[in-house]
This record gives sequence, structure tokens and C-alpha cells, in this order.
Amino acid sequence: MKAENVAKARNVIGEGPRWNAAEQRLYWVDFIENQNIHSWHPATQELLTYRTEAPVTALGFRRSGGLIVATHGQIAHFDLTSKKLSSFVSVDDRPSMRLNDGSVDANGRFWVGSMNSEKPEEPHGSLYRFDPDGSLHTMDTGFTVSNGLGWSPDQRTFYFIDTFRRAVYAYDYSAAAGSIGNRRLFAQTAESDGFPDGLAVDAEGHVLVAFWGGWKIIRYDPDGKQERELRFPVSNPTACAFGGRNLDELYVTTARLALTADQLAAQPMAGDLFRLRLDFKGQQEPLFG
Repeated sequence: MKAENVAKARNVIGEGPRWNAAEQRLYWVDFIENQNIHSWHPATQELLTYRTEAPVTALGFRRSGGLIVATHGQIAHFDLTSKKLSSFVSVDDRPSMRLNDGSVDANGRFWVGSMNSEKPEEPHGSLYRFDPDGSLHTMDTGFTVSNGLGWSPDQRTFYFIDTFRRAVYAYDYSAAAGSIGNRRLFAQTAESDGFPDGLAVDAEGHVLVAFWGGWKIIRYDPDGKQERELRFPVSNPTACAFGGRNLDELYVTTARLALTADQLAAQPMAGDLFRLRLDFKGQQEPLFG
């Protein structure tokens, strides 16, 4: 399972990959300095870039077309044709707070976490759920950098990462109500692993976590035990998503942010998009709405 460099994106901070099954394309964001949404088509190698009016930190696909996205303090619609953002709702108007990672659940709701961009180590972040009817719900609070969201295949467990605490949490989840409860520690990651960033949950219920500064992705079994480690030629894997026609390919975004000139010289592929061909499969990406 060797990591293959598939798109020389050179992102400052590539994040939030999502596989569009209908288009057979991968979408992701590069929101520090560049303010871009990218999409890549494996069959043709076509890489498209959409410049956005505001930094987009996370995205999902809408049932009615286009993208649902998180920006600094808003959840919005991004029209891929006009390249325009249309706000759905303001989430937090404090200047230091911004939205970070987000994901759509199987019932078409958009979940997104926040963080203090000036003091990311402070537990000021919250977790929100935005419903298709336009209602916004605060689901939990007290996080540092809100990251990595995902659901178990049986829709009974929700996973969420608190990056600066190096914690992967698990909650009991009700798919019908969109509610969470009984937060508990699923995995306490080691300092030597780096910082846990994005995650994906596969069809077997294992949780894959990308580690910023760790050169790797760790796959945890449903009990939170490390099952395997996937190594990378760059230090900052940021997030991962399953793709391909059989959902047996793992696409991984990476970052160049904060690397020195010497580190960049030693990691010429930092910021690129990688793919691993796997012996297990992921879950299909749901649609918002």
C-alpha cells in the first residue's frame, strides 16, 4: 500500500477531500493564502481550480447541485458554474473564531466544527449541525481545533477529533434525530504521532486518521486499537477520503504550511494529492438536502 502522488497540487494546506460518485471526481480545499476549491478526475487527470470569494474550509455535495461549504463564520452554497458563494447562515461572528472541518451525514445534514484561529490551543471551539430546513444546532462545545468527522457504517457512532488534545472522540449517535450523546475517548493519540487532523470511516467500521507532522495515517479498529499504519513521503498528511468506482482507493491531501526551506527541499511533494489502493473499502459520500 504505497502512497502514489497523483496530482501535483502544491497546496499550502490541502484539506477536506470528498469523493463525488456521480462525477467520479475528488474535491478538496486549499484555504490558507490561496482560497481555492480543487477537483481532480482520475480517468482524465484533469485538475480544476475554483477561486473562492472567501476561504472555504470544508465542503460537501448538495442533492440539488453545487456544494455546501464552510467559510470563516458562515455555512454557504458554492455554485460551481458562477463560482459564487451564497450564505445560508452565520455561525459565529467573533473575529477570532472560524469554522474548520465539516461533513454531511447520511440523512443529509451538514456537521461542522469551529476553532479559535488566533489561539488554536484554547478550548473555544464548538460542533454544529446545519439541517436542510435552514436550522442550526449547537451539538457540543469546548474543543481546541475541531477536526475529522465521521460515522460508523451502522449509523450508531459519531467520531470527532479535538486536534490539540490529540483526542479522537466517539459519541452515541441517533441517525433519525441527528443527536449525539455519551462522549467518550475513542483514541488518545501519542505526541510522537503528530497531531490528528482529518478522518474517514471505512465500510468495516475502522477509523482512519491523518496525522499532521506524523508522516502517516493510522487505521484504528472499532475498539480504538491501532490496526495498521500507512506511511507517507511527506510530513503533513491532513485528511483522507475513499474514492474510485469501488471505493477501494484512499485519497489523501497534504500541506506545505510552516515547512522551512530545507524541509520543503527534502519533501518536494508536500502539498500534493496522494492515493493508496487498498484491500478494504470505504462508505459512499452522502448528499446534503
